[in-house]
Amino acid sequence: MVIKDIGGKPMTAIVVFALCIEYIKDQVSDEVKGAIHGLDDDDIHWVVTVPAIWNEQARQFMIEASAKAGIDKDNLTLALEPECAAMFCRYLAIYKSSKDHEMDLKAFDENSRFMVVDLGGGTIDITLSEVLPSGQLKEIYNATGGPWGGNYINEQIIETLKHVIGWKGMRKIRSDEYDEYLELLRNVEQNKRGVEHDSEFSVIIPNELRGKIIVPESHNQNVRVEKEKYITFSASLMRKIFSSSVDSMIKHVEDLLQKEETCMVSTILLVGGYAASDMVQHGFREKFQKNYKIIIPATPDMVVLKGAVITGHRVEAIVGRMAKYHYGLGLSTSAVSGRIISIGEDEEKSFFSLIIKGQEIKVGDVVTQYEIVLKGNSRWANLEMYTTNENIPRKIINNEHFTKIGSIHVKLPQYKKESNLILTISYDETEFKVVATDKRTGRCFVGTCRFLEKQI
Repeated sequence: MVIKDIGGKPMTAIVVFALCIEYIKDQVSDEVKGAIHGLDDDDIHWVVTVPAIWNEQARQFMIEASAKAGIDKDNLTLALEPECAAMFCRYLAIYKSSKDHEMDLKAFDENSRFMVVDLGGGTIDITLSEVLPSGQLKEIYNATGGPWGGNYINEQIIETLKHVIGWKGMRKIRSDEYDEYLELLRNVEQNKRGVEHDSEFSVIIPNELRGKIIVPESHNQNVRVEKEKYITFSASLMRKIFSSSVDSMIKHVEDLLQKEETCMVSTILLVGGYAASDMVQHGFREKFQKNYKIIIPATPDMVVLKGAVITGHRVEAIVGRMAKYHYGLGLSTSAVSGRIISIGEDEEKSFFSLIIKGQEIKVGDVVTQYEIVLKGNSRWANLEMYTTNENIPRKIINNEHFTKIGSIHVKLPQYKKESNLILTISYDETEFKVVATDKRTGRCFVGTCRFLEKQI
């Protein structure tokens, strides 16, 4: 995948991500090694967080990028951001509860059910969890969310500025005064965070454009230029800019809370940098405060980071998740009686279900077992994995209703005749593990579940 930087220069995404991770890794390593004498690279376990709504390919992409950055897979935990936030809030003294006339500072009791809304720059991620007696968390509904993060607000502000300043003026500072353009973007991001529900928004005009801006008639009711130095948006215009993002996420949360599985949820936690926005907080309190506790930590932008550290120290901090889709194998339509024959790319494929949509997946447990028949001289067992979002999956795979997400590869010694393998698939944290057992000899072979079609 090729992406472009802000100036339009193309680069492969894996290189960009790997360099970012490597930079942070090296900075942290230098800090902790300076503080702890004799610390080796193997003494540090790394936790890389990803949005919960990312698919399997995106998660494996981050594992590959981390490997390129020098983080071995055995020394890496891939964690879902709202789950990290939930882990942090599990240990955070948030409110006082009264029991036997004594005050006790605590976050959640056993069996409490709560929603974490992680409001980032790009995405809004939502998880719903239950606190088990062990202190571990169990997901009660599959992770969900949407593209309504804080970056959307920045884009709307910049779009309005283009209309006020003029497209020609914006293109000029972007091409000729690039530092000023970057400063404008930073100014928008910083000032946006402080906008309150009834306040105006101001941004500094780039030096190149001062004294040259005439607000068009279409915007003169809500935009003004002050002292030839600032462009100011009215409070009503800012509410309009925020409304699309805030209304979308609130509608999504409202729909989730109507589900049968979420009926016992009592608390909504808002975390992430965008959660600091007064516009977001006002919208959630106005809609949900009557029936739910709304909790916003003092530094919501740090919650995921701190929760990631807790997750790295806890063994199986999250014990169960809910499947977002139906997961299954694309196999020969002639397979019967549980005997599965791997087939070619162009043959018609039946959908053999591994995981049912909404099914609880316990971390580390076996998800399913299948018997595979391999023809003589086979060196690889290659099985294609598919997902579908339909409530009742179709029996025959097609491009419209199914998505190929990857393949299971098991390397074998060369067999001279037909052999039977028992394929055991388990779920470990954020990925599938595969073991193939020769039914006749009992020999085991560890497989890999590739969610990226090409090796990176």
